[in-house]
Amino acid sequence: MIETFRSFDLALQIYWVLALLASVVFVIQAIATFMGFDADADADVPDFSDTSGADFDADGFHLVSIKSIVCFVLGFGWTGVLFWNTIGNRIILGFVAAAVGLVFMALIAWLLYMVLKLDKDNTFRVKKAIGQSADVYLTIPANKAATGKIMLSFNGSMHELEALTADPESIATGGKVKITDVVEGDVVLVTKL
Repeated sequence: MIETFRSFDLALQIYWVLALLASVVFVIQAIATFMGFDADADADVPDFSDTSGADFDADGFHLVSIKSIVCFVLGFGWTGVLFWNTIGNRIILGFVAAAVGLVFMALIAWLLYMVLKLDKDNTFRVKKAIGQSADVYLTIPANKAATGKIMLSFNGSMHELEALTADPESIATGGKVKITDVVEGDVVLVTKL
C-alpha cells in the first residue's frame, strides 16, 4: 500500500493526505459534538469577516472557524482524489477542488449558524411588547379603573396579558390596542387603535 502511494504524483499524494487527515479530524469533531465536548471550540478562532469585534454568536454569519476550515480541506482533498483521473488539467482540478471546498466551508458555517440560533434565548419579556398591537380579550375599563386582558401574538406565540388603559372610554372585547408601556410586573398600559 505504501509503495502504491509512493507511485502517485506529488499532487495526488497531497490530495490523499489532505483528504485522509481532514476525514479523521472531521470524525473526531463530529463525535465530540455529539458528546457535547466542543461547545466553545470555535470561540477562539478569529472571525476575519467581522469588524465589530463581537464574539461568535448566532446574530452574525461567521464563515471562518475550525470546523469550516476542516470542511474546506475535506471537500478540497476528496474532490482532488476522486476527480484525479476525470479532470486531466491539474490547474482546473485545483480550481474545482477549491470550489467544492468553499461550498463545504459555507455549508458547515451555515449549519453552525442555524444550530446557534436554536440556542438563543427566546424567553418572552413584557418590555419587548412595547409598541406592538394586540387584541382585547376581556374588556379594559376606562381611566385605569381595573384591568382587562389582551392577547398578543409575538414571535410566533400567543401571550395573554393584563392591561390598563388611560383612555376616557373602555375598550371592548375584540378591539385593537397598542401597548405603550409596562405598568408593573406583566400589566401593560394600552391605547385604542
